Amino acid sequence: PRLVVISEFSIGNLTRDMSAASRKAETARWQAGLRSTLQAFSKAGVETAVIRDTPIGGSFADACVARALWWREAPSLCDTPRAQAANDGVAAQERAVVKSVPDTLYVDLTDRFCGPTECHVFIGGKLAFRDRHHLATAFAETLEEPLEKALF
Repeated sequence: PRLVVISEFSIGNLTRDMSAASRKAETARWQAGLRSTLQAFSKAGVETAVIRDTPIGGSFADACVARALWWREAPSLCDTPRAQAANDGVAAQERAVVKSVPDTLYVDLTDRFCGPTECHVFIGGKLAFRDRHHLATAFAETLEEPLEKALF
């Protein structure tokens, strides 16, 4: 193939409850595994793109929005602070690994989900998530053009 696209749920593995020593060891294993995978593609002459995790909401978007609308509240009550949802620290580690390997690209669409302080459940009049981190189809379709521009 000319291009391999990788996405992963790195935040899920690196943010679960564990001791500091375990987290450090788990992070090192994850970074080594990602680097090894990317290096294998690079050595084979295959370009690789790694897509950053989508933000993780503080609640299940569909249930939260339904509840908010039922109580005649604004769905924005279901938004999650960017610092919590986007986990920029993990993304920085991932980006550093990607930048260390030739012929790799890091694709970050986080700003499509999040403003400076909040990650939103409704974007452009569409429900963005169907749960805490899986994209709703109608919103996912709006990412086709920006993703294509980032990859090609």
